[in-house]
Amino acid sequence: MLFVALTSKLGLWQLRRGDEQARRDALQAQADLIGVRPWAGETGPDAWERKVSLKGMWNASGQILLDNRIHGEIPGYYVLTPLKLDDGRMVAVMRGWVPRAANGLPHVEVPNGPVTVVVRLAQPEQRFLELSSDTVAENVWQNLDWRRYQGHIGPQLADVLAYQQDGNDALVRDWPRGGVSVERHYMYAGQWFLLAGLATVLFIVLHWNRRPS
Repeated sequence: MLFVALTSKLGLWQLRRGDEQARRDALQAQADLIGVRPWAGETGPDAWERKVSLKGMWNASGQILLDNRIHGEIPGYYVLTPLKLDDGRMVAVMRGWVPRAANGLPHVEVPNGPVTVVVRLAQPEQRFLELSSDTVAENVWQNLDWRRYQGHIGPQLADVLAYQQDGNDALVRDWPRGGVSVERHYMYAGQWFLLAGLATVLFIVLHWNRRPS
């Protein structure tokens, strides 16, 4: 019955994931109704998914490329650049996606002067599959290790990750959703529960057939 316990546990886990995704979807829909407001420094669960505007200047020295990001089956990079606000804080901004270049790294310009960008706030810790033991090579990182990036930028980095929503450049900002859809999670849960049920029936049938006559 270990298999039944395992599949049931996986089914419950998928149900919880579905409930969490449903809460995230509801939070994003509620945040979109509020509209875009200047960021007042709020972070935490109540701030995630909210659209806000940021004013500051890009810090080119802190820009990194996150490798192995796929868009439309094309490999490329996410461009992450810190934005220095007027009060001195830094906000890590995912500016967009860029495809790999034929030779070397793609050239991504960092605009000079003050800018105002609309972003969607998110929890800063982002983990991805590392395809190489070399997780950092110059300004190309395999994934965003938040503590490492804080050490790279400094204590002025705010504890928030921002996804840019618009801009007048060639970067692609068709950001993927934060996870698998609610329906997909519930479908996976149903499949695990079905396997658990079939295993239970099979166990009962086999146990019944083994009874002494």
